[in-house]
Amino acid sequence: MNDQERTQLKKIAQKVNEGALKRGAKGVRVVASQSRRATTVYRDGRADRVQQSARKGLSVHLYLDGKYTQCRTNDLREPALERFLDGAMAMCRAMAPDAFRRMPDPALYEGQDPRDLALFDPAVGQITPENRNRYADALEQATLEAAGATAISAEASFTDNQGEFYQIHSNGFEGFSRGTRVWASAEVTLQDEGDKRPAGWAEAGSRRHHALPEPETTGRQAAEVARARLRATKIPTARLPMIVENRVAGRLLVQVIQAASGRALQQKTSFLEGLRGKRFGSKRLDLVDDPLLVGGFGSRRFDGEGIAARPRAIFDQGVLADYFLNTYYARKLNLPPTTGGPSNLILTPGTKSLDQLVADISRGVLVRGFLGGNVNGATGDFSIGVYGTLIEDGSLTRAVAEMNIAGNHLQLWRQLIAVGNDPYLYSSWRLPSLVFDGVQFSGT
Repeated sequence: MNDQERTQLKKIAQKVNEGALKRGAKGVRVVASQSRRATTVYRDGRADRVQQSARKGLSVHLYLDGKYTQCRTNDLREPALERFLDGAMAMCRAMAPDAFRRMPDPALYEGQDPRDLALFDPAVGQITPENRNRYADALEQATLEAAGATAISAEASFTDNQGEFYQIHSNGFEGFSRGTRVWASAEVTLQDEGDKRPAGWAEAGSRRHHALPEPETTGRQAAEVARARLRATKIPTARLPMIVENRVAGRLLVQVIQAASGRALQQKTSFLEGLRGKRFGSKRLDLVDDPLLVGGFGSRRFDGEGIAARPRAIFDQGVLADYFLNTYYARKLNLPPTTGGPSNLILTPGTKSLDQLVADISRGVLVRGFLGGNVNGATGDFSIGVYGTLIEDGSLTRAVAEMNIAGNHLQLWRQLIAVGNDPYLYSSWRLPSLVFDGVQFSGT
């Protein structure tokens, strides 16, 4: 992606903005983007899949007397864009009016943080097929070696991508962003008793090429996760303390974040309705949405509506501090807009390691993964399948599986009694291991 391509991207977005206004649109938001992605997957000591893709695209949001539509295209040739705009405007005129559909207030664009968030690494663009093959091959071999004689198969992948976009609004906003990512993952399947085939996975990622850990580290982690699932059994139904491992803690929190969205609140499908400023969880639930985290996977200077990004508390020592509100749902709820969705969610870590958290439990379960399940967004009731390791007398003993946890989010987060010092770094949700007291496990 050279300077000439970036200049062309900007020109296309500007031309579409002008073209929509000439066709009668009262407000226009345009995003033009381009990206490149390459993935190599190794299996059985050879490259099993090699994928490369490059994309360009454009989306336009049109506003006309309370009518609104969003349209996308991947054909950025000039004649095609003219036809695209004609069709988009015809679609907008056919929409039913909605008094809440208006352009964002330009005041929301002000105050962008000028700092470099370190989202782009030019070295990613220099990665060769040989680099990908070498890393994926080493990762697969490291995973198999760590798994030992019980390994049936392993798969390892290396992915790098880079992308950029230019955003312009007819009421004064212009923004540009570019970013890179490199990602490695490994999965291994083991032979267990009978026909059981437990699997384990591990991954690592970074905005910067040379920040990835050595393949041996990720391969060893994948093998350890798989071995921890060997000879798993059910345990009797009981109410027990539960530790949720950091890398899967997001599976619980995502249900809370969805309930904090403007859409869920406005449509009366949120168990967080009416709780802003009130206690929701224990004081250990201290969660911040920080879009300005240097090198963060979710970092940004502005969101999709051009709203200047700012760190915000979501839960302040258990008290629900704010919702995720884009301008549309903010108007419908008669609340100030914040942002449409999370960036980097950071839960304030504690002081104890996972081993120390385990040592504090006389009998409980370390949950290493979730399987299926459901949640009622309006009430907070949930039932989710889990697997993990039984804790007895402060030690990890045997694997457990085919278990369910059930409860209600309005109660569960009040039972959060401890937080680890191990935030998971390979996600935009930097969550540590979490300890809940008195969780209902269903087993034998």
